[in-house]
Amino acid sequence: MSLPKPTTRIEPDWRLPLAGCDCYLAALEDLMKRCGQGRHMAVSVLEVGGGFDVDRFRVALRAFAAAYPILFAEIHRGAPWAIPEWRPGAPGELECVVHDGDAQFEEIALRRMCGDCAGHLCFDVLARPGGATVLMTWNHLLWDGRGAELTLAEIARFAEAPDRPGMPLERWGVPRAVDRPVLEKLKAVRPFTIRHAELRAQRVVSIGGSQPVASQPRFEIVRFSPEQTAQIRARAERVTGGIFSLPYFLAVTMRAHAAVLRRRGIVEGALECAVSTQMRKRGTAGALFQNQVSQMFFSLGLEGTESLAGATQALHQQFERANREGMIPGFLIMVNWMRRLPRPLYQLFLKREASGRITSFYYAHTGAFMPGIERFCGAQIADGWHIPTVFQPPGTGLFFSERGGRLTASLCWRSGVLEDAEVGVMLGQVRADLLEESQP
Repeated sequence: MSLPKPTTRIEPDWRLPLAGCDCYLAALEDLMKRCGQGRHMAVSVLEVGGGFDVDRFRVALRAFAAAYPILFAEIHRGAPWAIPEWRPGAPGELECVVHDGDAQFEEIALRRMCGDCAGHLCFDVLARPGGATVLMTWNHLLWDGRGAELTLAEIARFAEAPDRPGMPLERWGVPRAVDRPVLEKLKAVRPFTIRHAELRAQRVVSIGGSQPVASQPRFEIVRFSPEQTAQIRARAERVTGGIFSLPYFLAVTMRAHAAVLRRRGIVEGALECAVSTQMRKRGTAGALFQNQVSQMFFSLGLEGTESLAGATQALHQQFERANREGMIPGFLIMVNWMRRLPRPLYQLFLKREASGRITSFYYAHTGAFMPGIERFCGAQIADGWHIPTVFQPPGTGLFFSERGGRLTASLCWRSGVLEDAEVGVMLGQVRADLLEESQP
């Protein structure tokens, strides 16, 4: 006896509460709009080889859009202190523009990041020698970086089987945690509140200052060869002793920012960074949506960034403390409590963080890009990386990812935050640390 074909049943009045980090980003995006900085959009770049089938891609996008009505959802809030929810919006199709051979992905990505994307998700396809480049522009309110990669993987599956069912509603977003008694929650939050007080006692510095101004996103991409990436890995293992690499790349990022600050004559103060840590289980195929992350908080005085090995060791000790004291789940409890804050109060909290800078810079190392997925709409995947939009303050961010043994670094900033010479200083310092080159 054959089993019935699975289907995804979607109720017309479905609701999906925002997760804790979603509410953080909702308040941040609202602040961006008020300050003339647009929306919190990001671009994921996927390079594929020959054989990419545009028609097959369009069919996959239509099937994907039909399976996931959250792609057209809107955020609603009932009572002033209620938890915001994603609710159904008018269904539609996902925008997909195929460009001629003269189009440059940098120009299109900047235009999309500046707001030329009507909904939460849109696509561009560009021809390149031997294949194509696919740009996926996505709203950070609905995805994190790993979720964006899982979304590309889901589209790849729809390209192979357009009539396959989507994931059920309960797998669209963050799984509901088992509730715990209030006293247990208060105890669990305590290590985070102690750490938060320590961070607030220091004077945080950033390149972009503390007053938000209207500006446009900017970025520059550095793509390391497989040989260079092997060299980078070897050096990282020497510095870290072959253990967890997050503190190493974070130390590289701190040193790049410290180089610009010293060039400006700023030699005192602390660099602080809230680093997102992925809460999806390794290897999971879902859920695709919502920001399923917690955060760890790192800081170093500018004097602590003079040595790469010393900075890496200090940041690794902070990582060990965060895990030992349970700060990661503690932060999640705190940020889930804050979901009920009206946006003006949430924004007031943001503006008071880190000496008015929210953080000194943004940083992420998302690891392997689309691991386990080799083909996309008939073509072999060659490379992939993310280009996030950053808010000012702080106005800068450095992001790493790797595909097929090739590391890519995305330096992102707001117009007016970095001068051209300072972009060179930052990227020169990154290369000097990663490849043991001399700083020009």
